[in-house]
Amino acid sequence: MVYIGIDLGTTYSCVSVIEDGRPVAIISEDGKYIIPSVVAFCDDEILVGNPALDCNTDMANILYVPAMFHPDQIAATKKAIELAGLKLKCLLQEPTAAAIAYNNKKKLGNSKLLVFDFGGGGQDFDSRVMKFVIDEFKKSSNYDIYKKPKLLKRLRIECRKAKESLSFMKNSINIHILVGGSTRIPEVQQKMASKFGKDKLKFDINPDEAVAYGAAIVANAIEV
Repeated sequence: MVYIGIDLGTTYSCVSVIEDGRPVAIISEDGKYIIPSVVAFCDDEILVGNPALDCNTDMANILYVPAMFHPDQIAATKKAIELAGLKLKCLLQEPTAAAIAYNNKKKLGNSKLLVFDFGGGGQDFDSRVMKFVIDEFKKSSNYDIYKKPKLLKRLRIECRKAKESLSFMKNSINIHILVGGSTRIPEVQQKMASKFGKDKLKFDINPDEAVAYGAAIVANAIEV
């Protein structure tokens, strides 16, 4: 039997499995280790992940996974796992799962570990980038882009891609106590480094995958 760890994130999700004694992220159909936490209900099909983001559909028909689960959402998540044919072993808080993954890799021992989880808010950043682009466009044109829903959809996709590209620019700083894709933003890394010191923030686990790694380690340990 295969035991997997799932990071059900607000913006992106990741699934990990133990191979040869270590956690590895499972690659999705589009060749990526993470997929957008989005489901789009189109006319004749249900799209998940990047196809859901890229399709021309009403954003009101797209569902996003909530960041903070209250009891009803936890119950709904458990039900979804059951409907997917999976057997739930444990529900972990994201910082706990990340701490387990770091300890498994770095052998931290009896240490005090601070986990800064900044994974959600992707849509907020997208909206800010999009607003900036539209405001700049208005300075040179009177064209009302808000009257073109499909054009707005295309603009949002391109703004999201630009945000992701900028988030990966400053990868020379090896800081991976930070968890979640938004921690790749250079300004976030700089502020954390200045507050806590670079020497205390040197870890080398992909922030998109750390939570799923920890979940997979726990799932495997329960059964071993």
